[in-house]
Amino acid sequence: MNLISVHQQFANEDDALSYLVSTRWPDRVRCIACDHDKVYPISTKGKTGKPCRLFECAKCGLHFSATTGTLFHDSHLPLQKWFMAMALMCEAKKGIAALQVSRHLGIQYKTAWYLCHRIRRAMQEQERTPLGSKGQIVEVDEARIGGRKLRKGIKTGLANKVTVLGMAEHGGRIHFQVIPNKSAEAIKPVLDSMLSHNAAQVVTDSHPAYSTIVPKHLHVETSHKDELREKGFLSMRTIEGAISLFQRGVIGSYHKLSKDHLDSYLGEFCWRYNRRKSQPWMFQNLLREITTKRPMTYKTLTREIF
Repeated sequence: MNLISVHQQFANEDDALSYLVSTRWPDRVRCIACDHDKVYPISTKGKTGKPCRLFECAKCGLHFSATTGTLFHDSHLPLQKWFMAMALMCEAKKGIAALQVSRHLGIQYKTAWYLCHRIRRAMQEQERTPLGSKGQIVEVDEARIGGRKLRKGIKTGLANKVTVLGMAEHGGRIHFQVIPNKSAEAIKPVLDSMLSHNAAQVVTDSHPAYSTIVPKHLHVETSHKDELREKGFLSMRTIEGAISLFQRGVIGSYHKLSKDHLDSYLGEFCWRYNRRKSQPWMFQNLLREITTKRPMTYKTLTREIF
């Protein structure tokens, strides 16, 4: 769903709210505290004096709204702008910067940054299925992200780079994760949790750590020189292409990322990449995830409280 579709389908705030209610409760509205099915809609005014649509539970008397207990919670932005931001983040192949979102929606940068991170929280995979579970070939590679320091020299930049481990199925899903370094001790826990025993083969480069942690009957070591010489030689083009796409996003869209939030950006990229074949339903899937995730306060996001 693009911006034009959002504008056409949600012409006013009531349309957006009705769509949110039907997504959160497909059958009928239920109490979020006692799960009672007898809930009555009521109308009142919020703190700013604007009309507010609430629900009242007939059993426990709780008053709640469609956004209570979700990532929408305590947000003063109209749902229409939320939906527009979601559409922008779903459609942006290389991601979109919060500054650009603030320009599109006409909101402050701080608000846009907080909004994007809440949407990004909904894009984090909760139940991760190991790669290669259907017998696919899995490629594994690592990359160094960021690190450049203006007028600080090459050594300082290299020391500040963050190591990211990437895994990709042939024609399937990917997984990116920050690791402390390129040692076998750092790579092995990720492979143990994200590499399926049903994988047909595991393709890596010549990094010596893989020879000790990847089963020998699955391991295929490759090089770019052999890829060019031998037709049909197993390559690492899938994972290298995915890593390159993320790096282009960092350089062209975000320009720089905080180490504290890098895993969040990686999760967003993987979520969008893994659903590239279901683009028409991506917005609906994201909205469903937002309604099931718990609220995230600004102080929690900025590590002011834990």
